[in-house]
Amino acid sequence: MDTTIDWIPAGQSYDFDELVFWQDKGTDAFSAVATRIDTIVLGPHAGARFPAELQPFVDPALTRRKQYDYSDVITSPLGRAWAAADPGVVFIECPHARVVLDPNRAPPADAMAGLRAFFDRLQRQRGGESVGFAGVDAIRPLTFSGETVLRQPASEAEWAALAGALAAARRLGHDAYRSACNHVVETVLATRPRDAALVVVGLHDTMNTKMRTDGALVVERPVADRLPALVNFGNKGDAQGEFVSEPLSLGAAEMRRIAKAWAQGFELGADAQAAAISLNHPYKGGYEIGHYGARLAALQRPRVGAFQVEFLREALLGLRATGHLQQPGADWPEVDQSHLDGIVAALVAAGHCLRTTYSPLL
Repeated sequence: MDTTIDWIPAGQSYDFDELVFWQDKGTDAFSAVATRIDTIVLGPHAGARFPAELQPFVDPALTRRKQYDYSDVITSPLGRAWAAADPGVVFIECPHARVVLDPNRAPPADAMAGLRAFFDRLQRQRGGESVGFAGVDAIRPLTFSGETVLRQPASEAEWAALAGALAAARRLGHDAYRSACNHVVETVLATRPRDAALVVVGLHDTMNTKMRTDGALVVERPVADRLPALVNFGNKGDAQGEFVSEPLSLGAAEMRRIAKAWAQGFELGADAQAAAISLNHPYKGGYEIGHYGARLAALQRPRVGAFQVEFLREALLGLRATGHLQQPGADWPEVDQSHLDGIVAALVAAGHCLRTTYSPLL
């Protein structure tokens, strides 16, 4: 298995069809199938590759395992397979890793000022201060295990060169992704009946362990930060999906109905559901579901909204791949397609349940 950093050739751009996936894509244009779409799945962290424009600035000690762990890499094959299997689903993925500009963070007024602030806070943290990175991590130069991704520039000339490389890469990847997301949402809204259901789903995954210096993913997260056995749903609410302090991206009753349908799709009993599925813990949802949730709420249409799905990555990887990643190394295991097919089948079953059991009273 390859252990080197996975690069995208310099200058590579992406059009709509390279970022958007739907059933029978090879024969039907998206405009022809938009009217049947009721689930728009976003993959802001599905891309793990780095654009070669950043090669002079990426730490050469980074390995492919560290690179892929830094993204939600398995959401790419999952999202594509889900869309291929369910005619009501469309999937859009960002082609670049979040190092260019994180699509699930609020667009910064000044991305480079934020990056400078990140490095400044990092130095203070390493000096013993208790410092967080919220608000300055739209460009994140570290993995979540603390490994260096982008080296801190040593001069103003290097800062200027990095700013130019990031801006060029952003136009090629991040901006193409956001344009595709907006086009899909607007096209579906223009073709769906007013009373038809429509959800925007932010698709993510996270492990309950971080990486040790030798590459083994075995360092347990604090209990408060751990995901349930399968998935966390976020609609900006509380553990019942109800309003707390900011607008819900999806109504609480609908959020609970979706969670129930997923439990049925994954064949979870009541006890298993409690351990496998959570609402808004530990994640309430990021920028994308807030942004698109507000866009949909403004329409004042019933049964529309947005929510974030944070899968436990181990549940998507399967036992074999998870066991591989718990050993020291620098590679990333191949997708366990049989295991992933089972996840997709459960998602399709959940979608069928949602479409056939709707009741506004739930």
